[in-house]
Amino acid sequence: MGLSTSQSLTNQNVYTFVKENFHLAHIEPATSSDDPTQVEEKWSIVVIRDPFLCRQFCDDVQFTLSVSEIQQQQAERIRAEQKIKCVQCNDYYTEEDNKMGQCVHHDGFVYDNYSPKLTQWAPETAIEQLLSEEAQAVQQASIANVPMTAEQKERTERAKQRFRYICCNQTLQTTGNVGGCKRGKHGPENITRNEWELARDNNQEYQYKRIRLLQSRAQHDD
Repeated sequence: MGLSTSQSLTNQNVYTFVKENFHLAHIEPATSSDDPTQVEEKWSIVVIRDPFLCRQFCDDVQFTLSVSEIQQQQAERIRAEQKIKCVQCNDYYTEEDNKMGQCVHHDGFVYDNYSPKLTQWAPETAIEQLLSEEAQAVQQASIANVPMTAEQKERTERAKQRFRYICCNQTLQTTGNVGGCKRGKHGPENITRNEWELARDNNQEYQYKRIRLLQSRAQHDD
């Protein structure tokens, strides 16, 4: 058995030559024989290691795909067009549009900056808490039939600013496009939103950062 040699050809003329000869492959009755069972075969074999180049060559020569290859192409097309919900930013995206910088999010939990222990909160729970406090303040003023004083309004507004993201110290917002301090690609797809939130809330780097903040405040208090 001889050794085969693989070479990379970048000449377009060579590619055209190979493509045209591939089209000449055929199986037809032999013209030199009266026996109808005798056939003349001309084979062309092309070995392409790169999957993308292989698909490109098959398209160029209109090579008949197998059933499994057709199904794979259909699955890839559906996947490329399917809208997926990002576990990081909660926005929808398609694989085709999933490029670096498209996903903007915070990757850390929030903490209560007014709490002596800098109590940790999940952003989702903190937003619910702020909305609940705001609703209670409005209801109490409505029941008492007395408008909120300037001091009460100031205290309420100040309370809304107490939650900070541990990743960047940005104030948690309950309305509008909150954005984020991290930019990257959407995903990952192999975990659920709950799993991502669990990893975010237990991020070791940010847990250490919260501890350092507590230690720093304790030193200032002393």
